[in-house]
Amino acid sequence: MTIAVIATPPGHSRAFVRQVRSLLSSLRIPMELVLYIMDIADYHPTLRAERKDGMHIDAGWYHDTEACWAAVLYLISPPIPCYLEDTYCRVKKTLWTLEGHDQGWADERRGEYQGACSWYDTCIFRRVPGEPRVSTSLEIISDLWGEFRNPGTGMLEVQELLKPTGWLLVANGDELTWRLQNNRIAERQDHRHVLEWNVDQRGIDPDAKADGSFAGAGFVQALQPGDRIGIWLRAKQRGWECHIKEASVEIMYEFHEFH
Repeated sequence: MTIAVIATPPGHSRAFVRQVRSLLSSLRIPMELVLYIMDIADYHPTLRAERKDGMHIDAGWYHDTEACWAAVLYLISPPIPCYLEDTYCRVKKTLWTLEGHDQGWADERRGEYQGACSWYDTCIFRRVPGEPRVSTSLEIISDLWGEFRNPGTGMLEVQELLKPTGWLLVANGDELTWRLQNNRIAERQDHRHVLEWNVDQRGIDPDAKADGSFAGAGFVQALQPGDRIGIWLRAKQRGWECHIKEASVEIMYEFHEFH
């Protein structure tokens, strides 16, 4: 199974950013102003993780529709970096691209996003504080890549699975995930969705926007060096499915170094 392809967008490696800082500093521009200029230009190191092989899940066909529930992990990002020479490191924004669809039929609301029972979630994987740095790699936890189908335990089952590995899921209030994007209801063709969450977003937006996207309140602010981001396929209620063709996440972060 191909889990993800990790890459750095051209011109946005840490080395490139450091070179630009040095160039501006050589012009006797104060470092505070250099950092401000680069912030205005949105020029920061960026990590990218993508996966391009299709996958789908179905919520099941139980008579009790509330028992129909499914989640599966699709992609994990690389760790957010922080180096010994860094005095400061934080994520500025995340950029998401998702392409997929639901089962292609429904009793009502065809073509809408509100009320969809097929969607995508994201989560934050974090090392358990105090655990050795040699804790298990997420990629080799085979059960983590299986389907989760117990609506009674929900994502708590994932949290329990992670406990002995030295990892945990970061809480989002009473939840362990953030809702990313709903699929358009009852449309079998793939739809491409691009959304951005940034550190300046505030407030609570529990409902989907007209395009089915969510605001991700608190997500970027919660990210720390060493964290990894996951993308999940989700479906609930009888007959609902979630299909994905491909997905990616870009993580833009800023850093300050000792001088």
